[in-house]
Amino acid sequence: MGSWGEIVLKVLRMDAHEDIVIPKYSVPNPVVVGFIETIGENKGQKKDYELTLLDGRRIHVREYEHCYKVHWDKISPLVNLIEHLRRDAPDWWKIMLALLGYFAGKATTED
Repeated sequence: MGSWGEIVLKVLRMDAHEDIVIPKYSVPNPVVVGFIETIGENKGQKKDYELTLLDGRRIHVREYEHCYKVHWDKISPLVNLIEHLRRDAPDWWKIMLALLGYFAGKATTED
């Protein structure tokens, strides 16, 4: 894999959330080519980066000691956080709904 452009094209031909592994020595730091630092679910990575695409999808890069893991998400959280959680992080979406239900129920039962 020679460039981030090639990586993005390859990732977009795959299913959403399917990672490819890129050796760190083979590409420049993602920030150099326009990615921004972001946050993501902790999977042992040192940092997260994203590149928001014009159609609202994002390329998500997780940086590890010797490699990057790269996939695409259906909705960037920078475009629509709620839709990102619903479509790209369903476990977090369920937790959020459960907490909302809990607090809504508590609010209606208090005197």
